Amino acid sequence: MNSTTGAASAYGISVEQEPIGHHKTRHTLTLLLRARRCPFECVFCDLWLHNHASATPVGSIPSQISDAIEQTFSRDPYRGTVPREPRWAIKLYNGGNFTDPLSVPETDWTAIADRCKPFDRVIVENHATMCGSRLLKFQEQLRPRLEVAIGLETANVDVLSRQQKKMTLSDFDRAAKFVLDHGMDLRCFTMLQLPYSDVKCSVDDSIATVQHAVGAGALFVAIIPTRHTTKAMQSLVRSGDHQPPNLRQLERALFESLRWTSEMKSDAVVIADTWDIDHVDHCSACQRHTIANIQAMNAAQRPCAISSCQSCGTEACDR
Repeated sequence: MNSTTGAASAYGISVEQEPIGHHKTRHTLTLLLRARRCPFECVFCDLWLHNHASATPVGSIPSQISDAIEQTFSRDPYRGTVPREPRWAIKLYNGGNFTDPLSVPETDWTAIADRCKPFDRVIVENHATMCGSRLLKFQEQLRPRLEVAIGLETANVDVLSRQQKKMTLSDFDRAAKFVLDHGMDLRCFTMLQLPYSDVKCSVDDSIATVQHAVGAGALFVAIIPTRHTTKAMQSLVRSGDHQPPNLRQLERALFESLRWTSEMKSDAVVIADTWDIDHVDHCSACQRHTIANIQAMNAAQRPCAISSCQSCGTEACDR
């Protein structure tokens, strides 16, 4: 099938060694599922590019999950079955909201839960205003532990209000409490340098957003450099309302966030998202070293010294 009628396979399938602590990782199967696109239409989002406007056909999501598991574990010794050891997590990312019935039909939940039985953890994404009774109904059908990923994006209320996200900071806080109160785990997506941000403050805003997410109970926080791949975002770049973040900003935001979690003795994992990181704006003289340092910090969950670069003017920092 094509993307307008519901695809037969996920558009992204990958196996990650996701950080869960100091040089500790979890085997994670990540699925980028084709589904009905998110109705919220946030300014910065490009996930809708891979999805479709019509409702997801019944049976499509379970089929995509089955196909992905088969593709991933078809070789010996697994023979299409998830191994019992080490423990695995599965991310069911539908480019929108898991509890949106037009994106993930409720009639498919039993089949989805059945396919996720071999995993130790199921991670879904959901808008803060959609975390309610439907989420509990899905949780009741699961054997694995449920983790809910919520896009906080920024704790800067002025910037957040201009993203068309239809969510306030209070909405996020209520959703976080709901998730935790009902025995689920919370992870958060945060964005570095959103449209309409003050570039001089964007790294500090990113750190403050990580702190807010951890304070709300998130066990995992991802800092995502805002992409400018859509026509809308490219228009904002031309108008001066958005300046794409660069690698050095991402490195600094991660460094300071990890320094803070270390000082607070927090168990929360904070990472810089490295998907498509080669395309983040960068200084050619220090790009490779900066990416390596970001990857090292992600793995170690400790701040690693930032080196200086005469070409881009970055100053060294080791504390």
